[in-house]
Parts: sequence; structure tokens; C-alpha cells
Amino acid sequence: MAHPINDDPTRHLPMRPLEFQVLLVLMEGELHGYGIAKEMERRDPRLGRIFPTNLYRRLRDMAEKGMIAEQAGVGEEQRRLFRITPFGKRVAGAEAERLESLVRSARGYRLLASGPGEG
Repeated sequence: MAHPINDDPTRHLPMRPLEFQVLLVLMEGELHGYGIAKEMERRDPRLGRIFPTNLYRRLRDMAEKGMIAEQAGVGEEQRRLFRITPFGKRVAGAEAERLESLVRSARGYRLLASGPGEG
């Protein structure tokens, strides 16, 4: 795999919804896995419960791809902390553009309202 600095973010598209949500949560700052899960559930209750096994598998994969970085907690807080990397921000931006394009297409078929007061 190419180094993330030289990697094309579009190679990682389309993203799994869980991975995209992780990147969005980490845009706010670093968090441990439990905090990521709770924030995702708060933001979108339709997600239901985020299972730790699935979340940590995704976090590991995303770290291997260079989208997020992990560090051990310090002091009394021993939880691993995750943060988005510059490459992760590029991937999230590419995914947001991809999704926006899909929404524009859906609006063209009048599947969604075009904007406030339209429909």
C-alpha cells in the first residue's frame, strides 16, 4: 500500500457508513472507542447500538490505512485514544463529495426536496 501522504483518498471509496461516521466524530477531537460509539449513537439514534467488536475492527483497519492514529492513554486514563489524520480528513472529504453527488442525482429525480420549501 502507498504511504498515506501519497495515497489517493478516492481509492478508499465508497466508505462503510460506520467508518465515515468515525471520521466525522474524530473531526471534533480525539476520543477513546467507547466515546466514539456513544457520540455516533447520540448523533444518529437510527444506528442503534454500536457493538465494540465491530467498532474496534473498523478502528484497527482505519489505523492500518492511515486514516486515524492511535495512542495509549496516560496517567489514570489508560484507554487508547484515536484521532483523525490529515489523510483521514482527505478521505472524509472525498466521501462527502461522493455522497453529495449522489444526493444531487436523487434530487434530479425528485426523490428528495431540492431545498427549504421545495419538494
